[in-house]
Amino acid sequence: MKLYYWPKTRAFRALWMLEEMRVPYRLEFVNIRAGAQNDPNFCRVNPMSKLPALEDGVVRVAESGAVLLYLADRYPETGMGVPLDDPARGRFLQWMFFTGSCLEPAMAERMTGARGNTVSFGWGDLSRVEHAIEGALEEGPWLLGEQFTAADILAASTLQIAFMAKLVGPQGVLFDYVERALAREGYERASAIDHREAERLALRPHAGVAHGTEESQS
Repeated sequence: MKLYYWPKTRAFRALWMLEEMRVPYRLEFVNIRAGAQNDPNFCRVNPMSKLPALEDGVVRVAESGAVLLYLADRYPETGMGVPLDDPARGRFLQWMFFTGSCLEPAMAERMTGARGNTVSFGWGDLSRVEHAIEGALEEGPWLLGEQFTAADILAASTLQIAFMAKLVGPQGVLFDYVERALAREGYERASAIDHREAERLALRPHAGVAHGTEESQS
């Protein structure tokens, strides 16, 4: 299995997922600073020229949520997803799509100061998004209660950026949720790899950079 990757991008989400699962993989470096994401060979894997992307034999998949969902279904024994016949599958899918369709747009809206429309926009606004996540966490430490899943990787890694960008205050239920996620061994392993590769490639992070914020990736 091959993960198309560059340090300090949203490819970290997939790296974290793979380290949680402890399945074999290798990194295929895509130097986004040199424009390698626009290479026609890579665009056949992800026509949007973004990271992460994954190859597993003849399977090619891109977009963070799709990559993590593919891995969760590919390796059900890791417990990072929910089986098709489990009643919790629907809620799992809801939270898998939530980060990309609600959390990230709401964050971008607040970051840019764009005029929102809580009726027309599917995400409402960032306050509504925060409230929805807080409501889910009333039933346990993770979005699905006691089970940590790929949906938590998407949400926690994105909320980490929200805290660093000061879009959300660093306290309360969401802050505690992110702290729990970042304390996991899978995150620590992935973070060590990401730091190591950034050092090896002599990357110097910009001020305020967290995982996934150096460049705009998917």
